[in-house]
Amino acid sequence: MSEDLTNRLPANHDERLSRVLDAVQQLTVRVDGLDRKIDERLYDTRPIWEHVASKVDQIEAGLQELRQNQQDLRQESRSLKTYLRDILRRMSVFNDTLVAIQAYYRYIYYRVRGLELKSEVNGQCDL
Repeated sequence: MSEDLTNRLPANHDERLSRVLDAVQQLTVRVDGLDRKIDERLYDTRPIWEHVASKVDQIEAGLQELRQNQQDLRQESRSLKTYLRDILRRMSVFNDTLVAIQAYYRYIYYRVRGLELKSEVNGQCDL
């Protein structure tokens, strides 16, 4: 492709061919100009893309940290549920004990009240 293709054309080429060659040469110049502009723009935008890439890395690191925190929170939640279940069980035992004490208190109260009434009937009021 290094040879000049115009050398193979007949010597008496017409004006149309000349215009086509001019257009191709102009397009070549324009493409070369666009290549230079693209290279310049790439040079201008490279710091922006590097900054974006670093931000994406930071976001990914943050997401990883959030995932770890989420796992930690799930574990903590399980611990809290176990602790709450233990507290509720202890409260249930405490309530059962309190009900038993109240029943025993009622039993003692009625026995003492019965003894007081019996002693009043018999005329003995020592209490």
